[in-house]
Amino acid sequence: MRDIKATKIILIIFAGLILTFSFYAYTVFYGTPWGKQKHEKNMQNYISEKYQSEFVLSKMSYNFLSETYQGYAYPKDHPDLLFIIEQDVDAPSGYSDNYPKVMWDSELAKEIKAQIKGLFPNLDEGMFKALQIKDKGEIFGRNIPAYEKLNVSILSTSIPIDIKTNWSQMNHRIELKKMKKLSQLLQEAHFPVLMEIRYYENELNEQAKVFFIKEEGDIIEK
Repeated sequence: MRDIKATKIILIIFAGLILTFSFYAYTVFYGTPWGKQKHEKNMQNYISEKYQSEFVLSKMSYNFLSETYQGYAYPKDHPDLLFIIEQDVDAPSGYSDNYPKVMWDSELAKEIKAQIKGLFPNLDEGMFKALQIKDKGEIFGRNIPAYEKLNVSILSTSIPIDIKTNWSQMNHRIELKKMKKLSQLLQEAHFPVLMEIRYYENELNEQAKVFFIKEEGDIIEK
């Protein structure tokens, strides 16, 4: 009888160990249910506050390589514009997203593109594209700052305004006034995105003049 009880206890302990290990293995690759629930709520608040609009969070996932949660969302009235929200330790809010890129490539950006082109009619339309910084792969010259010096996450989206003109030949007062208008335009449109206004004659190098308009609207000259 003792042997049978001992065997049952051993089997129960063994089964418990298997269940514990199985649950641990699951969380390593798929995260935890409470973790997903927490980040789902945080991500919903994050995108709603950032863009002052309604979004539907359609899916949550877990990246076991980076040990971060990711969400997939779309604007309430535009289910075809699916974008990603990611945990991001380098972002002040703890999250980053690629909504600006997805929106920029859609018809929703038509009006704001037209307004920007009105401010900078000589911009290079071939370079007027939104990309996440991690996808740009750009190499800057010695005097042009890397994005990290601006305290901007590489998961952020940036849009360049390239003007192939020597900055010294421009009317600086007028150009700076345009940048202030652009900053105001982006804030009023609830479209926080990093803009890069770059003046250069032949190629983007250390001789270029670069201004950044950050998501918060600050204009930084480098």
